[in-house]
Amino acid sequence: MTELLTALSASSFSTWVRESPSIWAYPTILTLHTVGLGVLVGASWMVDLRLLGFASAIPTTVLSRAFPTMWAGFWLNAFTGLLLFVGDPMRATTTVFMWKLGMVAVGVVLMIVLRRRIAGRDIGPAVAGGGVKAIAFASLVLWVAAIATGRWMAYV
Repeated sequence: MTELLTALSASSFSTWVRESPSIWAYPTILTLHTVGLGVLVGASWMVDLRLLGFASAIPTTVLSRAFPTMWAGFWLNAFTGLLLFVGDPMRATTTVFMWKLGMVAVGVVLMIVLRRRIAGRDIGPAVAGGGVKAIAFASLVLWVAAIATGRWMAYV
C-alpha cells in the first residue's frame, strides 16, 4: 500500500496540486471543498434542527427538497477530497484521516435514513419520534466532528 501511495505522491498531478503556484491548484480545490462542505452541512443542519423542534412552522415536506442540495455538496466534496488526497496521498496512513472518512460515511448513512423517514410526510415537533430526533442529533454531532477532524488533519 505504501508503494502505491508513494507512486501516487510522485505523479505529476500530485506535484502540481501540492506545489503549483497557480491559484487553480491547491487554493481552488480547497476552496471548492469548503464550499461543498458548507452546502452539505448547512442543508443537513437545517433539516436536523427542524426535526429537533426548531423552526417548527416550516413543514418537513418542504425540507425534503434540501436532500438534493446535500447530495450536490457531498459529490463536490467527494471530488475535491479525492483531488486533495492525490495531492498528499500519505495522509491516508494517518488515523485522523480514517476517523474523518468514517464519520463522513456514517453522516451520509444518517442522511439517507432521515430522508427515508421524512419523505413525503409532515412531521410536527411533537410527532417526531425519539428515533428521528436521535438520528438528527447524531447527524449534527457527526458533521461537527468530521469538520473538526478535517481541520485537525492539517496539523498531524
